[in-house]
Amino acid sequence: MLRLMLVCASLVLATALPSMAQQAASPNPPPQPSPNPRPAPAAKPKPKPAAATAVKKPAAVVAAPADANAADNKAHMLEKIKDWSVFVHEGPEGRVCFAATAPTDMQPKTVKRTPVIFYVTTWQKDGIHNEVSVKQGYSLKPNGGATVTVGAQNFAMTAEDDKAFVKDPADERKIITAMSGGGTMTIKGVSAKGTATVDQYSLNGVPEAVQKLKETCP
Repeated sequence: MLRLMLVCASLVLATALPSMAQQAASPNPPPQPSPNPRPAPAAKPKPKPAAATAVKKPAAVVAAPADANAADNKAHMLEKIKDWSVFVHEGPEGRVCFAATAPTDMQPKTVKRTPVIFYVTTWQKDGIHNEVSVKQGYSLKPNGGATVTVGAQNFAMTAEDDKAFVKDPADERKIITAMSGGGTMTIKGVSAKGTATVDQYSLNGVPEAVQKLKETCP
């Protein structure tokens, strides 16, 4: 079922990732995922993550909700697993666990973008596990989206502003399975201005990161 418009709820992450493929305009800006809940097929709101930095390997991430009343709540890095990092956030919306990584390469390098990162998120309270999303660092083309390629498999993602998500949970499971095979992942998108981008991600550490999410947010 199609996922509806995001419900306003917020987590703003301040993440430190070592810069290995960052744009010249932002040498190493911290990722700022702003996960917002997304509705479940029945009408129950379901959450999703967003925002990030464009770099080669993720390291430490410190997350804080955007809500000033929850400013003391932090997302803590549980473990850095190869090219991925796993975090947990405790807040009013319940426990949120996520694995994140930034691109190892972004093309074209001349395009100015805000932080870019890929997320696999579990929203424990809403029963959402291994939600796949990406923060593209620019407003995506209206009615467009992004394409995830893992090996010979292509998956479509639906755009909402600068974020892209997978419509069908069944496809999310297929993506996670494909990612767990290792290698690299490519995400292609087109900005609202018509600029095409191609980002490469390392999948080194995905199986262990997903397992850590399962253990922390069962």
